Amino acid sequence: MSCRSVAVALGRPLVPVTAVRAVGPSSGLYRALRQYKSGEPEVARRQQRRLSAILDAFCARRLATVAPGGLDATLVVPSSRGGRPPPHPLAAVVRATAHLPPMLDTLVAAGTTPHHRHPRPDAYRAGSVTGLRVLLVDDVYASGAHLQSAAATLLDAGAASVVGLAIGRYDRPAPRR
Repeated sequence: MSCRSVAVALGRPLVPVTAVRAVGPSSGLYRALRQYKSGEPEVARRQQRRLSAILDAFCARRLATVAPGGLDATLVVPSSRGGRPPPHPLAAVVRATAHLPPMLDTLVAAGTTPHHRHPRPDAYRAGSVTGLRVLLVDDVYASGAHLQSAAATLLDAGAASVVGLAIGRYDRPAPRR
């Protein structure tokens, strides 16, 4: 799905999203992003520490350029897959990142909806974010369906602004001819 399709499906302009790094199927960061949710606790902890260090270094250098007007809160895009209870493993990564505004746990998946690949303004529910400038963090940004759906929910709930930050921007390999 293209960014244009996501915007059309949500009926609104897309929020800006910055990626810490581009990732592909053979990159070490992509492997870390797949393993930090691992059911193997030691592997998950090791990769969470690695991701926190990468995110923290990026935020120390670039957060002011990502959100020049400042930020009030950080939220994590919740898992939309039924079966994984909150908190999302990304919350541990974000909490261990020193250079982020305070984290709120006010965004949740709406019900036990299956993993959605298409943007849906009803995919999430938000608590009080009225007037807040929000940094919305996701692990991997491929089509933008999850992050943009969550951003739409936050804006509808009264957030003053939402800026997206993805640890990895997934670049699909070009098809072979």
